[in-house]
Amino acid sequence: MDILKCIIVDDEEGGHRVLEHFIGQVRYLEMAGSFYTALDAMEYIYQNDIDLVFLDINMPGLSGLDMLGAISAKPFVVLTTAYKEYALESYQYDVVDYLVKPFDFKRFLASVDKVMNRLAPKQSTQKEHAKAAYLVLKVDGAMIKLNFDHILYTQSYGNYVKFFTVDGMRLSQITTTEVENKLDPKKFVRIHKSYIVAVKEVSAVSGGEAILFDGTRLPVGNLYRKTLLDSL
Repeated sequence: MDILKCIIVDDEEGGHRVLEHFIGQVRYLEMAGSFYTALDAMEYIYQNDIDLVFLDINMPGLSGLDMLGAISAKPFVVLTTAYKEYALESYQYDVVDYLVKPFDFKRFLASVDKVMNRLAPKQSTQKEHAKAAYLVLKVDGAMIKLNFDHILYTQSYGNYVKFFTVDGMRLSQITTTEVENKLDPKKFVRIHKSYIVAVKEVSAVSGGEAILFDGTRLPVGNLYRKTLLDSL
């Protein structure tokens, strides 16, 4: 099982102690950093490949939700807060789960399980992939059909996804996770928290990059490297 690199973002020492203890008990989680402000966490995320963030909402200066709104390429996020009233608002940022403090180890594991399920191929959708040959997307106010075979790769762009195709780029308000669930896992693979690529378009994998036949170079996250190599 791949190791998920985690960071904690919380302005209270108690929140750090609880999460560090829980993370330390799960062998497929690895503590990569611990931060007391959103700005420090953002700087670290920009410079490192992080898989999962346990993020407090109410922090001085930049709040957790402000942080999510500012980052276009987000890792998986589990919110941790003492306030229930932000739950509905938080899901517009495609968070995996919402933990209300104080939470126990069992509830923590349930959140981690949700993250793992997002990483796993969805068997329930594979029959749909076999039948469908296209995505239906809203682009510039119109509904369009985008043929799977025309997609080269996709890239997260805030609350949107850029679809790079043989006919140019299309921008649609959808999450990368939603796109991943709609695409055929035999033909498309997630290679980074922000990128999905058509397997047939990959000519080589070198270091931390996937090189496409047209010369495009895309980043490959540590968590997704093995899946990419196995698909080639």
